[in-house]
Amino acid sequence: MPFVIPLLSDGTLTLRPHRSSDVEPVFARSVDPLTRKWTTIPLDYTPAMAQEYVAAISVPQEDAVSWALEADGCYAGTLDLRYQGANSGNLGFVTSPAFRGRGLMSRAVALAVGHAFDDLGWDVVTWSANAGNTGSYKSVWRNGFPPPIAVPHFLAHRGKMVEGWISSLASTDPRQPSGAWERWDDVAARLPAQPASTVR
Repeated sequence: MPFVIPLLSDGTLTLRPHRSSDVEPVFARSVDPLTRKWTTIPLDYTPAMAQEYVAAISVPQEDAVSWALEADGCYAGTLDLRYQGANSGNLGFVTSPAFRGRGLMSRAVALAVGHAFDDLGWDVVTWSANAGNTGSYKSVWRNGFPPPIAVPHFLAHRGKMVEGWISSLASTDPRQPSGAWERWDDVAARLPAQPASTVR
């Protein structure tokens, strides 16, 4: 049965279904250098591909919920909550360049995780990213995800298997940083060493 795409909001940030007006900003964030560095979006991405993508994710899907972030009346990014079986799922997200650095994705993750646990009844939500993607991890860390484990040859990226970071949150876990991981500076200092290929 397809997953419904509910409207979620914390007051000033809204998660909503994608719509045709998102095509242009989706294309713009897809060709952004930082997006290309950390995601598998094709390097030859075109406006037509963005249009096809938005059309596909704007309707209920069998294995995922895809939201558009809306802030200040504008498209600000995309967040996917993907079902992976065993009453669990994983997060994937990308923020539009103009909206980075404002903590919006952390708030979006809070809304999505709340939906997964409180509405869908899932037990676990996982997150993974290429090793070194501290910006992505910070968004989930703010919601209680513990420091990631580094796994060599874990993720496919541009024709190679690269080292990945993975972390998970259970429905019974606190949904905010706690204990030794309460301060970002403490966490950042203990993150797994970045592979040489990701260090600039």
